[in-house]
Amino acid sequence: MPKKKQPSTNLEDYYTLEEAVKRLSENAGRPIDENYPRTLVRYGKIESIDVGRTKLYLKRDIDAYVVSTKRGRKTPQRKEGEEERPLAIAI
Repeated sequence: MPKKKQPSTNLEDYYTLEEAVKRLSENAGRPIDENYPRTLVRYGKIESIDVGRTKLYLKRDIDAYVVSTKRGRKTPQRKEGEEERPLAIAI
């Protein structure tokens, strides 16, 4: 069975890991961990391609992604009129 032809990829449209981290850090105004682009790919926030053992990250996705200025997990948002529930019940 013949192989499908892969569309040609313009490597100028992609950042290396180091370039992606630098660009995300500039956008956020703070240092970004080098694992963060891989996390974004895993969660489907940005696209990447594999070139050998290296991943390249789509420039338009990296440039458009806005990293929060706050660190850590986001706090869950309560719906309007919803009361705060206690985390544990004392017996």
